[in-house]
Amino acid sequence: MLVSKLFYRFYFPAALLCMLIATQCEAQQKTRKIDLVNADNAMYDKSKGEFTRLIGNVIFQHEETLMYCDSAYLYDESNSLIALGKVHIKVNDSINIYSDSLHYDGNTKIAELHRNVKLIDNQITLTTEHLTYNMRDKLGRYYDGGKIVDPDNTLTSVIGFYYSEKKDFFFNDSVVLVNVNYTMHSDSLMYNTKSEISHFFGPTTMTSEENFIYCEKGWYDTKKDASEFTKNAWMRNDKQKMSGDSILYNRITGVGLAYHNVTITDTSRSSIIKGNFIRYDQKHEYSLATDSALLMQYDKGDTLYLHADTLLATFDTATRKAKTIYAFHKVKFWRTDLQGMADSLVYRYSDSTINLFYNPVLWTEDKQLKADTIVIHLANNLVRMIDLFSAAFVITCDDSTAGRYNQVKSLNMKGFFNEGELYKIEAYTNAETIYYLREDNGKRIGTNKAVSRNLAIYINNNEIKTISFLDKPEATLYPDKDVKGDDLYLKDFIWLDKKRPKTKFAVYTWN
Repeated sequence: MLVSKLFYRFYFPAALLCMLIATQCEAQQKTRKIDLVNADNAMYDKSKGEFTRLIGNVIFQHEETLMYCDSAYLYDESNSLIALGKVHIKVNDSINIYSDSLHYDGNTKIAELHRNVKLIDNQITLTTEHLTYNMRDKLGRYYDGGKIVDPDNTLTSVIGFYYSEKKDFFFNDSVVLVNVNYTMHSDSLMYNTKSEISHFFGPTTMTSEENFIYCEKGWYDTKKDASEFTKNAWMRNDKQKMSGDSILYNRITGVGLAYHNVTITDTSRSSIIKGNFIRYDQKHEYSLATDSALLMQYDKGDTLYLHADTLLATFDTATRKAKTIYAFHKVKFWRTDLQGMADSLVYRYSDSTINLFYNPVLWTEDKQLKADTIVIHLANNLVRMIDLFSAAFVITCDDSTAGRYNQVKSLNMKGFFNEGELYKIEAYTNAETIYYLREDNGKRIGTNKAVSRNLAIYINNNEIKTISFLDKPEATLYPDKDVKGDDLYLKDFIWLDKKRPKTKFAVYTWN
């Protein structure tokens, strides 16, 4: 038993030591000496460090690598060399490196090149003043500034790494990529010369004739002119700015896709569009927003907040100005002087009109306006006139607890505004009214029910002052107690105050 323990105690450490020695010997055998292939003159000088001085057409070979220079110092014991004058390293069939001087260590296979360094890999040229190249890992590094040039791009940075087998460049500090279509500035960038795709990390900008782009992470495919920008990403031209958590853009197709917390600001139209998905199509001149889509039309006095399932804005490429905004399904909007809802809406900048379709309703102060189609006419972002086409109906509340509502109904109507306040309503074709008369002290006198082909209602301080019946009216004043039940309402009466958006946040609630 004691013998067995001693065997294990001493045999295994000895065996491990032998394995390490064998591994070291194998590694030393794999490290080949630098071979001198040619030199016009050679001189061995032991007094100055045991080196061989070589002059004229000097050629070395180390494994598969050939090295050329005007003169050199070969240190046989350390398996290293110093090369001077017209240095040329032929790494393989595709990679050639040039410089004024070289220090090469044959054991580590690391080359240190100085002054006028140029690395050429097929169509890629790297220039710098100091380059370290590892022959074993096929890795080149510079720390004092360098420039990469290929047929389409020029890239400069303070620090750079080149993995020649994978064709990957990594750049840090003051990175600038210049392409015929744009210029990119970045803090950190990875560029593959084969795929021509750039990945950038940290604050990055791209400047072109069409737009300016900022992000802190993303990629750009120079072959396909396609890109993705993330982390505080935004892009702008002279009229619009778009931001979002993620922006994909193809310069060839002119299509941009933005996801999550997306905003498009149009300074030419004083408008902002928001949504969690926006598609921007430059060639077809439109942008589309969905998923919590919101339009904000602002001026110095007020802001319109408009929500719909989908917002579509068309624009003029030449002027880069929005032309028309379409809102589809469950449209609701709010601003201090006007609120509304409809199934769909069209906002035309050319004539400053807002067109509402399919069961539209408007509210202004205490008035509800309803029709099959409603057109709002704006001037300087204030309501100037409202057209109600087909089944027009205007209602104001006289006494909600008693179910008393002033009502005007006709085929078509017009509402006229002054400084944003409704002062007159004209009703055309088969006009009907129910109007509650009150004394000066507010006591209700009775119910006026009238029919006329056309009529005009004049409003002052938000109160109906006069009703003018223009064509052979039939009017009757009933004592208040004599009007009850269905007689209180014109046909198709409906009071929709519960659907009225009371704040800008309520535009997201349909029911």
